Amino acid sequence: MLNGFQQKVAGAAILCVSVCAIGGFAIAALKIAGAFLDKFGAVVWPLALAVILSFILKPAVDFMAVRLKVGRTAACWIMLAVLALAAAGCLVAVLPALVSEIYALCASLPDFVARVSAWLSEHFPQLKDIIAEKSATLKEGALKNLSVSVALGYVGNFFKTAASATGGVVAFASFAAAFAVAPIYLYYMLTSRFDFFAFLENNIGFMGPKMKEDAMFFARRFASIMSAFFRGQMTIAFIMGILIGLGLTLVGVKFGFLLGFAAGMLNIIPYFGTIVGLGTILPTAFFQPGGGLLTAALALCVFVAVQMLEGYFLTPKIMGGKTGLHPTVIIFSVFFWGIALDGILGMILAIPLTAFMAALWSRFLGGGARSE
Repeated sequence: MLNGFQQKVAGAAILCVSVCAIGGFAIAALKIAGAFLDKFGAVVWPLALAVILSFILKPAVDFMAVRLKVGRTAACWIMLAVLALAAAGCLVAVLPALVSEIYALCASLPDFVARVSAWLSEHFPQLKDIIAEKSATLKEGALKNLSVSVALGYVGNFFKTAASATGGVVAFASFAAAFAVAPIYLYYMLTSRFDFFAFLENNIGFMGPKMKEDAMFFARRFASIMSAFFRGQMTIAFIMGILIGLGLTLVGVKFGFLLGFAAGMLNIIPYFGTIVGLGTILPTAFFQPGGGLLTAALALCVFVAVQMLEGYFLTPKIMGGKTGLHPTVIIFSVFFWGIALDGILGMILAIPLTAFMAALWSRFLGGGARSE
């Protein structure tokens, strides 16, 4: 018979072994999921897009089908038509200006590079000397090693590059074809009367009553988190894109609306758009013709103001604290799931997955009460 101290030691040891086992299982599962997404990403992405859009559009389809007494199929077609018209309207209204801004941005890149180079030469002359020295060394080495075999190697590399480029075009065409299936997935998801929760409840009879109740609660909880997150986050990202774009235009940042709107829309991955935007827009504001420290400071003020508006007003009003995650946890989870699931899909799903894991922790390990 173990005494009190020995029981505590044994309990702690069992807990450590259990945590290690669960951690190992989780890491293995994430590795498998990452490998699966890497291999079948072109197939998974359209389905994931359709699922996300169905979470966003399903309440509107349900409203038309139930409240307005429109047939479900008709409601689905109306919603898809509205979505297509909205997308077409945005393209007609925005695309010409967008293409013009992108063209002007590309045309201004050489001038931008020249300005950055001149600034570096003025403030860090030793850097220019180092670059010149390295360039001369590389050029001299290349001339010494130039031979027929090297030339043949260059020819071989050219054909390899051409083959790689052709493969890239084929891969892109395959990827585009796969994405063309997304509207079909979305249509069947919206028109289906299939009740997943009823199906799940009818097929987990092998579980005990308590375990079955927990499984149903967490299935509904996960669906609720996914639905609230994607509807709310896309709305927030769109509003942030408009506000950042207008703000940067007003303070005189060149291509401000294009860059600001892109940065805002990237915030569908929380904080990602802000980080990327600051890294690209502040140098643009500083080095653009007529720019400088004041323009960069004003651009920074725009980002800070919009981020504060998002944190103190948009997210509380639109999301309503559905995820319940601290900003530090959000940033960590974005990077964690991005690495765990090998890419952008993991970053997009980071918040709902982390919120669901937090709900599991609260229920089973934290002693938290269940609440929808």
